[in-house]
Amino acid sequence: MKRWIERALNIHPGDLGRGSLLCACLFLVIATYKIGGVAAPALFLSRFQAKQLAYADMSSALLVILVIAGYVRLARRVPFQGLLLGGTLFFASNCVLFWGLIHYLHLAWLFPVFYVWVKIFGVLVPTQIWTLANYVLTTREAKRVFGMVGGGGIAGWIFSGFFSKTIAKTLGTESLLLGMVVFLLICTGLIVLIWRSGLVAKGRSAGGTEESAEGGPKNLFGSMRVVFSSSYLRAIAAVICIGSLVTTLTGWQFLAIAQQTLQKKDALAAFFGDFNFYAGLLSLAFQLLVTPRFLRRFGIGASLFALPATVFLGSAGVLAFGTLWSVVVLKGFDQVQRYSLDKSAVELLYLPLSARIKIQVKWFIDTVVWRLGDGLSGLAVLVFATTLHLPARQISWIVLLLISGWLVAAAVAEQASTAVLDRSTAELLAAKLSASDPKDILYALSLFEVERQRALHPAIPSLLSHPSPEVRRKAIAILSTS
Repeated sequence: MKRWIERALNIHPGDLGRGSLLCACLFLVIATYKIGGVAAPALFLSRFQAKQLAYADMSSALLVILVIAGYVRLARRVPFQGLLLGGTLFFASNCVLFWGLIHYLHLAWLFPVFYVWVKIFGVLVPTQIWTLANYVLTTREAKRVFGMVGGGGIAGWIFSGFFSKTIAKTLGTESLLLGMVVFLLICTGLIVLIWRSGLVAKGRSAGGTEESAEGGPKNLFGSMRVVFSSSYLRAIAAVICIGSLVTTLTGWQFLAIAQQTLQKKDALAAFFGDFNFYAGLLSLAFQLLVTPRFLRRFGIGASLFALPATVFLGSAGVLAFGTLWSVVVLKGFDQVQRYSLDKSAVELLYLPLSARIKIQVKWFIDTVVWRLGDGLSGLAVLVFATTLHLPARQISWIVLLLISGWLVAAAVAEQASTAVLDRSTAELLAAKLSASDPKDILYALSLFEVERQRALHPAIPSLLSHPSPEVRRKAIAILSTS
């Protein structure tokens, strides 16, 4: 049975044990985050108007920047094991405290605090689990196992939808916080098991963590300087920031129209849970069946344009109809593609970067820049919905305008990616042709397919006589389409 699973997942003997533990950790963390993402808006909207979410979004953007800056400094002084275990236990204890105060004291100010807390949790803890994976796995193991680990995250998203709907209907929305506590405590136990099993020492001996520590960010401003010093990194940051701004704004429309339609707290939580369940299933199917084929056929450029184009259509639908189902379709377009095709395309933009630069800038773009988009969305809601009194339906005019900027940013990033990939491919081919491992050559050749490069490199014809059949087949495939 074990060998059959390893063959089905295309992993080596021994990978299944490590991958399963990491997969379970990410499953629990993402499930916790998504359950919080159901409970927090449902509780908030039970006491406040959707317009007031703007203040929470702006506060969360500012606090995320401060928390990340503090976390980076703390990570230089505290061992990662202490940060990881301390972080999960800290957030679990927070959930107990929130539940007790909300359940017994009914303090209204706790709802916006909990809403912001969920945003911070979603930035820190999943990132810690992926960092743990880098401690446990060597580079080669990571290439084989990361797909399975990421699948655990999507499975956690799907499970969170079913769990949230069931608990909200039977025990009430506040009880979801106790479920979050249970999942975080189980995750803490799995982390201890990983550490005591010696898996972390194995990953370190392979050299994975030393590289991360050496090339990691020393402070927030150091990473910021690296991003703004490169036109290519600025293009990636623009895509992330504008995409976050637009999708957070459409997310606000989703919450506002849901509040107008459903109103009651538990009904909202059950509805959000139901949405997460089906959106997670569709995202998983899209990732498995559509994303690989779409990327191979159309490349990074079309993949970057897919999400803004479909959000444009969804926003036009909300503008035309303004119903709950129209905004469900809009939010569905966002969620299904953002965590499948769009996520894969954005990750490919980092492909030409060196490991040192990638470690230094990726965390900054994926956390600070992303949450900056959230804050700008809150500012837009504050201006247009609160001050100018535009209804949620009419906010689609703002979304349609911003999508044009998103498409421009995607076009700039795609052009910059093409230029960088051309240089990277040429350099890699020149460096790797004499390598003994055919996988190095296959990686260099794969860069041609990532962006559908068809300019014939002078070294490719010589690969037709390479000893490896896989290298010869890849070279023939590239030459036949050039």
